[in-house]
Amino acid sequence: MDGGHNIAEQIAAAPSVSFVHDDADRSGDLRCPHCRSTVLRRTSREITPTFRELFYICRNAACGHSFKASLSYEYGLSPSGIPDPALNLPMRPMERMPGETIPAPGALPDPNQLNLF
Repeated sequence: MDGGHNIAEQIAAAPSVSFVHDDADRSGDLRCPHCRSTVLRRTSREITPTFRELFYICRNAACGHSFKASLSYEYGLSPSGIPDPALNLPMRPMERMPGETIPAPGALPDPNQLNLF
C-alpha cells in the first residue's frame, strides 16, 4: 500500500493516454477526389521503414469510391534520440547563409570597419 491506495486504484485514477486512433482520426484531412466527402482509412501496410501503402474508402455511400494512397518519409526535422544505425535518413535541407565576400586583391579596405590589427 502506498498512501492508503493499492496499485490498482492508482492505475485506475491515472489519466489514460491512448495511441489508438478512432474512426474520426483515421482519415486525417483527406477527402474523396470525386465527391469531396471524408474518407476512412481501411488498412495500411509498411513496404519499407520509410514508405507505407494506405487504402481508403469514401464515407459517402452514394459514391463508394475506394483507392490506394502512399505515405513516405521526406526528411527529419530534429534528430532522433535513438537513431537506427541501419537507416540513413536525410534531415531538413538547410538554407545556406550568405558567406563573407573576399575582397579582390588590391581592393581598398572598408573605411567603416575598425582595424583590429
